[in-house]
Amino acid sequence: MAVTARPHDLLRLTENAALGAMPPDWASASLAACPWGVVRRAPRSPGFIPIGVRGLERWQRHATVIPAGAVTRSVPPEELREQRPRLSGLAATLSAVALCLAAELGDVVWGPIGSVGFELASGRPVTHPGSDLDLLVRIPRRLERAQAARLAAAFTDLPGKVDCQLETPCGGVGLTEWAGAGGPVMARTDHGPELVNDPWTPA
Repeated sequence: MAVTARPHDLLRLTENAALGAMPPDWASASLAACPWGVVRRAPRSPGFIPIGVRGLERWQRHATVIPAGAVTRSVPPEELREQRPRLSGLAATLSAVALCLAAELGDVVWGPIGSVGFELASGRPVTHPGSDLDLLVRIPRRLERAQAARLAAAFTDLPGKVDCQLETPCGGVGLTEWAGAGGPVMARTDHGPELVNDPWTPA
């Protein structure tokens, strides 16, 4: 299938998807049990996609590259926003997040990432009662810091902890960092972290 994979998209892989040279045993076992990976930020070669494979333990994260032909399904975070996690606390937080985003940003494109996104896409239970709710909000046009601060404040009143990343033209930027007092912020890019003054103004 033709794949346009963006960071944080969830990818279902073929059973024989290669993980590169000498992957750790846990990564091979994890992929055999649950053939899903998440697109990560990294330099790309034509026909290949950088992904991360997660294991059962928090420390088990394996970065690798797969051929695009190994992908059988691609699920962006925004396709998961109407689903609800199996744990009631996370489900309540996700429902509240939807209301906060609609009230502050209107019809914005967003979705869960991290462990909640992985669980909703793959069906594999990886969350626990202490799990944060990680979010990706796509912001192609400039978000004023005052508006970001209001949204960050609203998130602090929700049932669970929310970690929100803004997807901007310059890369991924933390909501709370952009909502701060001012100055450069760290943008996550395919070539590593970069300090930028305005994530919506190309360098």
